[in-house]
Amino acid sequence: MNEQDKRDRQEIFEVYTRRKVRAANIWLHGMGVNAEDLNPILVNLRQSREIGLHYIAPSAPIRRITVNQDRPTRAWFDVRGEPGEAPLDRDGMDESTRMVHDQLDRLRNQGRDPRHIILAGFSQGATLALHAGLRYPHSLAGIVVMSGELLFADSLMDEAEAASRHTPILMLHGENDRVVPITDARASRDALQASGYQIEWNEFPIEHTVSPEEVERVDDWIHQRLTETLAQ
Repeated sequence: MNEQDKRDRQEIFEVYTRRKVRAANIWLHGMGVNAEDLNPILVNLRQSREIGLHYIAPSAPIRRITVNQDRPTRAWFDVRGEPGEAPLDRDGMDESTRMVHDQLDRLRNQGRDPRHIILAGFSQGATLALHAGLRYPHSLAGIVVMSGELLFADSLMDEAEAASRHTPILMLHGENDRVVPITDARASRDALQASGYQIEWNEFPIEHTVSPEEVERVDDWIHQRLTETLAQ
């Protein structure tokens, strides 16, 4: 199966905000939904979309999720239990990482400079964005992590690409998040900073959801990052 066939089998939600496209955003959704769930975020990135963006939001494959009694669910990787109580799904994470890298390579093959690409996600999609972005062999404009966390931290230093050291990371999290507790997210932030990554951290008085204030912060950050990289 060639790469085009693979993309045809994967549902991809794409939007061009202007006739002249200057940069791209890849967005990854959370577990149990598809790419169109991200539309309320994308339509409210009002400042950054004026740059002329190509939004790409692939839908995760359907897989059986252990904590959901093995019910088929759209997810980037299996969730088998609380951290430390069950093995993490490294095979699923690696499979989804290859899918993200395929999307990034597709943009590069179309002539898009990786420094003009933002990789972003919410919840499980944010965790994947962080994992895949740090293992991509080209520096990106930035990685946005909304209500996500760092998994496989022990292997990060052996697996991370040198180019990812220059990729800024925006992390946003709800103080009352009961899906990914704020303590876990803070530990992820601290581990990344200890490894030398540039982190911008924001907390909001919300649960495991997205607030207008959060989207506004993401919008400002994406606009700033792309404005800077496009000028270089």
